[in-house]
Amino acid sequence: MIAGFGPGTGKAALSRTIADLLALLITVASLLWAADIYRRLGLTIFNEQFLALMLGVNLALVFIIKPARGKIKTNLPWYDVIAALVGFGAAAYVGFEYPRLIDALYERPADALVVGCVLLALVLEGLRRALSPALAIVLAIFLVLGFFGHLLPGTMQGRKLSFDGLVTFLAIDSNALLGIPLMVVTTIVVPFVFFGSLLSRSGGSEFFTDISIALMGRYRGGSAKIAITASGLFGSISGSAVSNVASTGVITIPLMRQAGYRPATAGAIEAVASTGGQLMPPVMGIAAFVMAEFLQIPYSSVVLAALVPSILYYGALFMQADLLAARDGMALLLPVSGSLTNRCRL
Repeated sequence: MIAGFGPGTGKAALSRTIADLLALLITVASLLWAADIYRRLGLTIFNEQFLALMLGVNLALVFIIKPARGKIKTNLPWYDVIAALVGFGAAAYVGFEYPRLIDALYERPADALVVGCVLLALVLEGLRRALSPALAIVLAIFLVLGFFGHLLPGTMQGRKLSFDGLVTFLAIDSNALLGIPLMVVTTIVVPFVFFGSLLSRSGGSEFFTDISIALMGRYRGGSAKIAITASGLFGSISGSAVSNVASTGVITIPLMRQAGYRPATAGAIEAVASTGGQLMPPVMGIAAFVMAEFLQIPYSSVVLAALVPSILYYGALFMQADLLAARDGMALLLPVSGSLTNRCRL
């Protein structure tokens, strides 16, 4: 179920259902594309056509689940409905008309300029809602720099670009919106996250936590070391700090509190340990996939390069947890009969 909606009316329930369907569509489409199913069906389409359609679905999803202000969306305002429909329609137009638009890119067709303005504006607003205003401001600054960079003095000066030429390029060219980052997310990251979630739903997070309890339960500060080990193991298959906390934190945070850690300390240890999951091979975060694609190197090379820093990161966390346990006189966490994981959930 998509998070983001608070308790509300039947309209809110309908919005949640639509959001779930859009999220399902993104996942299924990404898996089918990654598995090369479309070629097996005899379809011949540009990568950018697929990316444009995925961009449209994601824009619609963002405006449905993310409020203009605050964190919880209790209803779906009319302007968000319009933004979702317009965003999906503009991206779908680019997807279906892409062969013609890319051939006429340097002629700057009027329809490309219109959909380009729409997509850039909605992507900026969607970025502000989904992540943070700061990132949207940074992107807006770079857009302004592209338009007015030729007015800057000295080495900061850029080449003069026309408004229609830059907007058309950003909306259609494969080096802009429909470029490598979107390709990596839709064809690599989504399938990786899907299979990581599948493993978690099938008991993988409890499996990693039970292994961590067996390895670290008899050592000083064992509850914190269990959290660090479990987060490192689960992070290696999820690459997401948020899903790491949600999966292992519900077990390890109560476990640390039972051992005598203050709530703030237990939360901090779990947060830091889960964040390291983005550094732990083989999955890591989206930046690793983008890095391999930009540098045109095997992903295995990125994994090997990240292995030593990630080990050092978790080694430092182990040392800190041990010193903290020694300072505060933490008791040993002894194994118990039955499932300690289930007891911690209770």
